[in-house]
Order: sequence, then C-alpha cells, then structure tokens
Amino acid sequence: MKCSRCGTENPKGKSICLKCGNFLYSANPNNRVPLTKEQKKQRRRSIFKGTSLGCLWSALAIIGMFILLGIISYLLVRFVIPEDYFNDLATISSTQNPGENSTQMTTANTAD
Repeated sequence: MKCSRCGTENPKGKSICLKCGNFLYSANPNNRVPLTKEQKKQRRRSIFKGTSLGCLWSALAIIGMFILLGIISYLLVRFVIPEDYFNDLATISSTQNPGENSTQMTTANTAD
C-alpha cells in the first residue's frame, strides 16, 4: 500500500508507513482489506474464547469471595463473639415476644 504522506510503497498488511510512520488506513473503511471467511471465523472463536474465559474467572472469583466470607463469618461467630451474647439475645427475644407471653398468661389464668 502506498503512503498518502510520503509516497513510500509499503508491504501488504502493514498499517503504519515504514518511512514516515503515518497511518496507512484512515477511519473510513474504503481502503481497508476485508477479512476472509476463515479469518472472520477465527476472530469470532478467539473473541468467544476470551469472553467465556473472562466470565469463568469472574464467576470463580465471586464464588471464592463467598467462601472466604463464610469462613470469616464462622470464625467470627465461633471464636470472637462470646457465647453469653447469644444467650442474652435469646433471653431478650423471648421476653419481647408479646404473642408468646399472652398465651402463657392466658393458660396461667385458666389454670387458677
């Protein structure tokens, strides 16, 4: 292909002039070399392979983060938070549940 700036004849398939460094192809597609069917097929395969591998690595990273979060949560509950905290929560929730207390009071009143 001939350079539009300096007129140097460049080998086919080059995109930059060997002499002046000018781009041989412009933004309009009139002077571009079209791809063959086999090249298009190869390009689609490589794009699909790249995107599927990217999705696979992303999914593995997300799964890994969930596993790590589960391990950290387990260790936090098991070793950092004292057992008295859970006992206090159970006591508070049982005293604040009005439905449970009203049924206990009703049964206690009918027993008298």
